[in-house]
Amino acid sequence: MAETDTASTRADGGVRSIARAVEVLELFDVEHPIRTLRELVALTGLPKTTVVRLLATLDSLGLILDRGDSSYGLGAGFLRWVTLSQSLWEISADARQIMTQLVDTCGETVNLYIRQDLNRVSIAQVEGTTTVRSVVQVGVPYPLASGAAAKILLTGAPDSVIRSLVQTRPDLDLEHLRREVASIKAAGYSVTHGERELGASAVAAPIFSSDNRVVAALSASGPTSRFTADRVGRYVDAVTDAAAKISAVGLGSVEVFL
Repeated sequence: MAETDTASTRADGGVRSIARAVEVLELFDVEHPIRTLRELVALTGLPKTTVVRLLATLDSLGLILDRGDSSYGLGAGFLRWVTLSQSLWEISADARQIMTQLVDTCGETVNLYIRQDLNRVSIAQVEGTTTVRSVVQVGVPYPLASGAAAKILLTGAPDSVIRSLVQTRPDLDLEHLRREVASIKAAGYSVTHGERELGASAVAAPIFSSDNRVVAALSASGPTSRFTADRVGRYVDAVTDAAAKISAVGLGSVEVFL
């Protein structure tokens, strides 16, 4: 029993160390490509000695670069994974062309989102043509509880996902959310104003697989000031049409992950 307990404890400790290492890595983004040791300690809430040990391990693996002045950046070791990930998650040329055509039609930024657990993640983006536009970070998880694309993805999710989502968000009502998702599913599109971010609006529609599963959501988003009643009507037609076209041509090899 003692040996089993020891093995279990080591395993738990190993998982905890991995989780902490990922937590440190997630603190680096476009706005913060460089972080100081002081920032990392403050943001993680971990002891300084623990953060230093994690950074040393990540540095030895080439995943963190120690700049020598108590500041750090991501290491070159990520480059091979970035290239591999991009190739695996790249949507088909036809699908991207349809997204580009949608941008030409409405001028707004177009994203293709998938669901990952209780989050939505953009795996493809074509930026809008206007000076003021809505842009999200590709690959970054956003809450599944808000936004037009999130509601579309919920139409294809099992009820257990909706229940889990409500458990993590006390402000959500289970029956209300169920009715909203059912209504969106029947309509075939979703329109939201200021749900994810104040002053931002979006129109989204489902992308279906060959076996009629909702595998992704196509959205056009931008400043709420441009999403007037007449424009929203045109955006709904354009987005639903583009989503139907992508459903017909397929997303390419990435569909094996969806």
